Amino acid sequence: MLAEIITYNLVADTIADFARESLLEEVYLTPKPGLVDRENNGSHHDLNLTVMESSALALRSVFYEMAIVAAHKKPSLQLREELGAIGRYGERKMLEATGGINAHKGAIWSIGLLVAATSILSSGDSVFTISNLLNTAGAIARFDDRYQPSAPSNGKQVSKKYKVATAREEAALGFPSLSKTALPTWRKYQNESENICRINVLLSLISVVDDTCILHRSDMKVLRMIKQKAKDILDRGGMGIPENQHVYQDLDDLVRYWWVSPGGSADMLAASIFIHKVTHHFTIN
Repeated sequence: MLAEIITYNLVADTIADFARESLLEEVYLTPKPGLVDRENNGSHHDLNLTVMESSALALRSVFYEMAIVAAHKKPSLQLREELGAIGRYGERKMLEATGGINAHKGAIWSIGLLVAATSILSSGDSVFTISNLLNTAGAIARFDDRYQPSAPSNGKQVSKKYKVATAREEAALGFPSLSKTALPTWRKYQNESENICRINVLLSLISVVDDTCILHRSDMKVLRMIKQKAKDILDRGGMGIPENQHVYQDLDDLVRYWWVSPGGSADMLAASIFIHKVTHHFTIN
């Protein structure tokens, strides 16, 4: 029994490391329109590379606790509420690390669910596949957390105003933006350089996600323009085509003009990176 506990602690360590690395690799990806990267702070006055790094490093222990809590369990109300409590603690820890700046609240939710789903599958009898991973995460998300704060978040208010899906609704459906868009795009461009592949994945997400981070600062008209511009780049062959650099610059100019940032798409990119890491690890080892 002790050996089993020690062994799974090591597995939880691995999962938490993958989560932290995914957040860091997302922010290090350069260039990204309107988002913090190695070149600039995008459409942000408060966020920068140091803040994003501090947040990702602080959240590593939070993801570890989520992995431990979910091990050898199945999706349930109790697990959902335990994860919710850890997530709220994680938000406080993030704010302490960043001086009160929200760097990864959305990622705590999305990657937290995927961490828990990874833990469930890697400690149980189910076959570890991307489909099972997303379905398990969705099953957890569909439970109502009775201790969730009643005050609506900015994301929920924007979702209600524009009648777009909330982060919870996206998760409860098994993250269709990942299964139908991001992951197929990853497979399509996997023979390109890692940087080009991941930028194309980000563009694919920007082209389909009703990003509440963008809507919070603008409106549906601006969101549609940004989505179309991202789609145009992919329709022209993606960022691996040198001639598309100027179209990408047009997208960057557009988000800077409206001072918006596709933060929801960035969270989903980090989730895509996490899925890529854990699927490779747990299906190979």
